[in-house]
Amino acid sequence: MTSSSSILADFAVRLAFGLSLVLAATSWRMTPLAFFRTNSQVILGLLVLAALDVSRGGATSPACWSLAAAAFAAYAATIAWGLGLARIGRPVLGLIAVVAAAWLTAASYDADRGLWMFNSVSRGASGFVLGATLAAMLLGHHYLTAPSMSIEPLKRYVRFMGWALAVRGALGLSGLLLSHGAHPALGVGAVSADSWIFPMMRWGMGFVAPAVATALAWKTVQIRSTQSATGILYAAMTLLLFGELSSLIAARGGVPIV
Repeated sequence: MTSSSSILADFAVRLAFGLSLVLAATSWRMTPLAFFRTNSQVILGLLVLAALDVSRGGATSPACWSLAAAAFAAYAATIAWGLGLARIGRPVLGLIAVVAAAWLTAASYDADRGLWMFNSVSRGASGFVLGATLAAMLLGHHYLTAPSMSIEPLKRYVRFMGWALAVRGALGLSGLLLSHGAHPALGVGAVSADSWIFPMMRWGMGFVAPAVATALAWKTVQIRSTQSATGILYAAMTLLLFGELSSLIAARGGVPIV
């Protein structure tokens, strides 16, 4: 479960995982290499922040060292993309995604294997939707300086957002249902009948509003209105941050990650 001392690391690793996964799945032939370098630097910052948060107690652990190794890999990816070595930078990003996924799985550990698996997948889905949205938002800026760039990478990212939101929404709904008694272990500390304000905020600002924003972004991308799409993606990212942070904070009480 997420503790108050690791909440920052949890969020940072989720975002680093999603961003590295999305970048590893992106064709570098249609996307400026500078975009990959910039995002590798973002991943580096997130992983360093997570490692510092995990090591705040003064003692190092395998979790801390794994984050340090991933941060070093992100630094290597930054150099590779800066030198134009795409065939090196892309696999390194994939490696970072694997290490981050392993860290998130370990962070989800619970004696009940069902809850462990559920929270592991939920953390991964959370990172994927955050990473896809952030990547789409940042890519939108590149069209300001490179208006002739292919629109296909941005379309792909918006599709990623839609798929990720669908999976995240299904997991969130499952978590709410399971927390109300379908699975005994998931009922411990679950959302009570008089606390529906949290799921309303979580679902309204964390799912429904981003889904609407994704649909609008898709419409604008279809007509190549990249400036409008970027503004919409800013709003989507803000809403997702609110929703995912709400979920992460609530998870400190032992509820399933919804």
